[in-house]
Amino acid sequence: MTNYNLERQIIRAESGKASPFQPQSSAENTISQLFERFPIVYQFLRFGCIGALNTALNFLVLNTLSKVLNISQGWPLGGVEVVAFVAAVIQSYFWNRTWTFGSEQGVGIMKNFARLVMVGILGFLAFVLVLLGSRFFAPWYFYLIVLAVYLSLESALWKHFGFHLSDWNHESHSFFIFFIVTLIGLGINSILVSIISVHLHLTHTDLDKNIAALLAVCVSLFWNFVGYKLVVFKK
Repeated sequence: MTNYNLERQIIRAESGKASPFQPQSSAENTISQLFERFPIVYQFLRFGCIGALNTALNFLVLNTLSKVLNISQGWPLGGVEVVAFVAAVIQSYFWNRTWTFGSEQGVGIMKNFARLVMVGILGFLAFVLVLLGSRFFAPWYFYLIVLAVYLSLESALWKHFGFHLSDWNHESHSFFIFFIVTLIGLGINSILVSIISVHLHLTHTDLDKNIAALLAVCVSLFWNFVGYKLVVFKK
């Protein structure tokens, strides 16, 4: 049984309890009906917000290491991207396993919306700071400071949402399959960054390598969602 079908049955079964998408107004009723009829929509929104977190972490690590090592293009930059991508993948597993493809029984629609906003804003603001830093040739310690603040706020959100690793129904093969799927995404991501960064010269600043990384992330993001949903976290 697919995860979104399970969520739909939970909503219908708990008629005497607060539904995860219980309507409070006409606008909320419309959104609630949309989520109940198409649970994959809300699931993809969660995945997209987590993608924003992963992208922010990827870019922060990429810029910190590339500035320290004085690397800006070509295969060396692709190698640095491997490290950044792996860091984002580890983060992605925890968030997607717990939130995107997990269960959120009893969480109201406004609380769900608030979670989407908080996660999305954190990823967006961190990404904007990276772009500003690359536009004005910020030193490596700028990215390191932003990274430290970012990780602190992310940890606070995790605890605020009440997520616990002890709640997992652990499966020994889960992370292995996750790793295989993301390894393919890693190859796609690294190759695209290496090739695009050589041929892309729009601003002649650090912004070029970040544009190259962003284009690569968009491709790997689609690959990851399909792989995670249909293979890794399939119920």
